[in-house]
Amino acid sequence: MKSKSMIFIFCSCLTFTGCAKTNTSTFPDISSTQIEKTTEQNIENKADDTAIPKSVTKNYEVYSGFWSENGLSHDEILSNGGTEFNIQITDNNNLEGYLFTQQGTSERIAEIDNIAGRIDDGTISYRFNDDGWGGSGILYITFSNDMIQIEVQDYKMKDTNLSGYGISGAYKLIRTKKSEAKVTKEEITESETTDEEFLDAIHERYYSHWSESDMINAINERKQYLEKCSFYPEVVKYLETVREVTDISSVVEPLYYTDMRIYQKQDFDQVPPLIIHLAKNEIYARHGYIFKNEDLYNYFKGQLWYEPSISPDKFEDSLFNKNEQTNLRLLTELDTYK
Repeated sequence: MKSKSMIFIFCSCLTFTGCAKTNTSTFPDISSTQIEKTTEQNIENKADDTAIPKSVTKNYEVYSGFWSENGLSHDEILSNGGTEFNIQITDNNNLEGYLFTQQGTSERIAEIDNIAGRIDDGTISYRFNDDGWGGSGILYITFSNDMIQIEVQDYKMKDTNLSGYGISGAYKLIRTKKSEAKVTKEEITESETTDEEFLDAIHERYYSHWSESDMINAINERKQYLEKCSFYPEVVKYLETVREVTDISSVVEPLYYTDMRIYQKQDFDQVPPLIIHLAKNEIYARHGYIFKNEDLYNYFKGQLWYEPSISPDKFEDSLFNKNEQTNLRLLTELDTYK
């Protein structure tokens, strides 16, 4: 696992970067108008939604969001173990979701990506072929007034899975409670903390809950997404030549800590347009924004800290803390990547 000293090297390079030639391909991007939504824009978005044919069946869209055992927050699950179900429901009953579970003692992780289907009479079934450990089965999902129940049937464990871990059994999930804001973690500014305290906060957030073996396994599992990202080689080149990172796989934190400190324009002098573009979109990715652009989605899905959970039409800028709001305005102004 990367030591705090390596993190310091990575952080110290943030304001001493060089310029590199960037990919000139064009893809859609989050508009800067998302920073300050107006009533007119909200009405316009809703008008676009109503243009989509709606099913005459019961509307299950109120279930969109985060659900977990005992209502645990994502941070609590990462610290102590548990199960989380992130879903988005559109057109009344079309579900897309992601099931994540972590074992408390060993910190083993199992997950099922791209769960999709249609809810009929309060139930949906989804067959999966890999839970991260090679296990397969059928998810039977039932929606009640204030609970979602998931029962795994026909579960088959892969012969090579010696740990016995996977997504099996049954889960009773309730609406996830929001994490309490912690100034020491969420809104740290340079004037409020020393470099050592800042490094401690980074280490605690991105590294402390990983064992070395679990981190390696998780990195290997997500590597497939980075391989699909057309501009990822350019990011690797930047990290190796500008920030002088010798082991790219050991970097599991974002490019910039835009939720923890406020950056200035000069911090991005000589920074390649692609990196600025990614720094801006990291602010959205940190809150689970599901990117429609395939390259952006694959890039962030390759990051261990990213958990896609909120579709663009459901995303609210109120999720951003004060540091993120300030940095987003700056990065939107500086973002020239095309």
